[in-house]
Amino acid sequence: MNETTSMSSVFGPRNGGTHRPESFAGTGIGPIERRAYGQAWRDALRFRWNLAVGDDRPPIARSGGFASLTRLADVDGDTGFEENASREGCPPSPARIAAALLLARAFDAAPDAARDLICGGAPVVVDIADGAMLDALKGGWRGMFFDDALRMIDLVKTAPGRRDGLDGAYIVLREPLKGAAKQRLERVAADMCAYALPFVAFSSNGRACLPKVLNEAARYRIELPMLDPATVSRTIRAVTGIRTAVDVPAETMRDVGVGDLAAAIRFDRTPEECVDELHRLAASKRAERPSRGLALSEIHGMAGARAWADDAIADLAAWRHGEIPWDAVSSAVMLAGPPGVGKTLFAEAFARSASGEDSKSGIPLIVCSYYSWQAEGHLGDFLAAMRRDFASARAQAPCVMLLEECDSFVDRRAVKHSHSDYVRNCINALLEEVDGVRRREGVFLIGCTNEVEACDPALLRAGRFENVVRISPPDQDELKKIFRVRLKGDLVGVDISTVVMSAAGMTGADAERAVKDARRVARRENRELRLDDLRLALVGDHDVSGKLRWRTSIHEAGHAVVDVLRFGPDGVVANTTRTDRRLGMSMRTTRQVFEGTASDYRSRIEVLLAGRAAEEVLLGEASHGAQQDLAEATRLSCAMLGGLGLAGPSPLTHLGDPRHAEEFLRHVDIRAAVGIELAEADRACHDLLEGNRTALIAVARRLFERGSVDGAEIAALLEAERSAAADAEGARGEDDAPFSGEQGGTVIAFPELSRD
Repeated sequence: MNETTSMSSVFGPRNGGTHRPESFAGTGIGPIERRAYGQAWRDALRFRWNLAVGDDRPPIARSGGFASLTRLADVDGDTGFEENASREGCPPSPARIAAALLLARAFDAAPDAARDLICGGAPVVVDIADGAMLDALKGGWRGMFFDDALRMIDLVKTAPGRRDGLDGAYIVLREPLKGAAKQRLERVAADMCAYALPFVAFSSNGRACLPKVLNEAARYRIELPMLDPATVSRTIRAVTGIRTAVDVPAETMRDVGVGDLAAAIRFDRTPEECVDELHRLAASKRAERPSRGLALSEIHGMAGARAWADDAIADLAAWRHGEIPWDAVSSAVMLAGPPGVGKTLFAEAFARSASGEDSKSGIPLIVCSYYSWQAEGHLGDFLAAMRRDFASARAQAPCVMLLEECDSFVDRRAVKHSHSDYVRNCINALLEEVDGVRRREGVFLIGCTNEVEACDPALLRAGRFENVVRISPPDQDELKKIFRVRLKGDLVGVDISTVVMSAAGMTGADAERAVKDARRVARRENRELRLDDLRLALVGDHDVSGKLRWRTSIHEAGHAVVDVLRFGPDGVVANTTRTDRRLGMSMRTTRQVFEGTASDYRSRIEVLLAGRAAEEVLLGEASHGAQQDLAEATRLSCAMLGGLGLAGPSPLTHLGDPRHAEEFLRHVDIRAAVGIELAEADRACHDLLEGNRTALIAVARRLFERGSVDGAEIAALLEAERSAAADAEGARGEDDAPFSGEQGGTVIAFPELSRD
């Protein structure tokens, strides 16, 4: 009763004894894997022998050893015992062979788990991320452990009955069950745990798919190893029957899945032909993979992200050589920055370069987002799509998983609307999947967000996206390198400094767009690219009046001058380059020292109001071009007064999330206090600009004439004004008259005049 002949003796003593795998063709192979390999070899040999002698010859009799492992006792009626379709006369399946070898190797590495399975000491959970690999293992796993045909029931279909009527149970699940089916499986799994019989569960993610009681009862969790050259080589030898060892290149393995084995490895091919076909399939996948073709060495303007990538690549190489465990690898990062700075491009380049400088293919990149999952349908479809992408990442390891739009997974505590349960379920599911994939060796996680502060804090804690790297628009030197990478063989030896200066403050995406537009013009005229093509693609035709350009120059000069005065010159740039969204802009490409005091916030508000103030100082009145500046200045004032405890009649009163501080304006006292704060900041701006009037005019003139200016130039002009105060005072009468620029035309309205 319940007696089975097993191979438990191969594991050695239970009291800490170790088993050294014997050598097999130069690489170690354990007893279970040797058993699985021997079975595969004999089955393939039997098929080839029958094929050679013809179907009229009687088949080779199956003996009790390996041959009996796939045979079940004949049972009348539907008992729930697993029934294997006969493989008699079928060609050897490379997918089944490879899956069996990998599973055997995993148990060889965990002999105590194998003992639990054979002796029924405790349930064993096996995680197999690749759905095709999971399918390949169905029905073929028992022969690795048991010599007799066992009565094994599928608990998904059948509940356990009398203990003396069965020899064990198993579960195979690719997706979590729902509703009554889930509750039933929880119940029968709890019952089966008490039977003290062999009990094993295979799933894509045991913690998400399997019953809770099973996860808790299992003392060991087995994770199927990744497909590797040694396994593929042994599979080829077993299928072809040719003992010649073949070398499967690592480059090929990075793009080979279990499905490719079925297409490439056949009994009628030589080992070399099988490898060639695998190489062809891998090359085809690489050719279809979307990429802008840049390596990490060609990525500029994101030093922090590059530093993480260099560490991660070094860790990956050390892990592959067995020098460090995966939990020592820097395997997750959150990239935060405005649109266009190259977050997605960085992930593509990292995947392309992750295998080192000599790599031709890199590792797979899986791209997903909140909206791609939401497009599937209702909540159940959303969660299913999410699970599929994470399962795909686990199956393709080593790989990169890029999660875009992470700020869509907002702070659950701030969600108050009627769909809050939906949001919470989405975020909880994401956190569970992130935890699962972080435990999977070989998976790098890269998150992207425009506003990291909006992300749920749990997403950023240790063990998830704990490394947050902020990316700002590139400075002048970095922008020049970006243009050179995009230009490649064009404009070699041509000085592009003046064009790059007019692009100050633009992002890498802007540079890529400009180069494409410039090339398109040259291509249509059937000639080589010229510098003027690039300049025109960046700044366009100056189809606005001189008066409007001069007002824009003054506006941006005001922002830049006050920014330098309050926070220093490092990284400050301003230009009057026209885009679809604006006539000009000023910004800081480096992170400023910001302690979060009331003084810091007030200085920031002054920078925002300085463009409008400059127009009033030099032109007598302001335009409506400061709309966005006023909106941000108002939001910051509201945050100071009602969320950050920095100002106002009741600074300790917290009215809500400072990220949505404009909502505080519904309070009358906040509106009044905001008006006072903004008025004081406006007066401070006027005082600063009046006190540095000469420098302001000089900066505005440079913007009008050259189209750009940086912080170092502004600082030099301010210093010159201070050191020559007496001369500047004597020349004030001449300089006071505003520079009018082109006199033709009357400006009625200019909605483009807004600071980005």
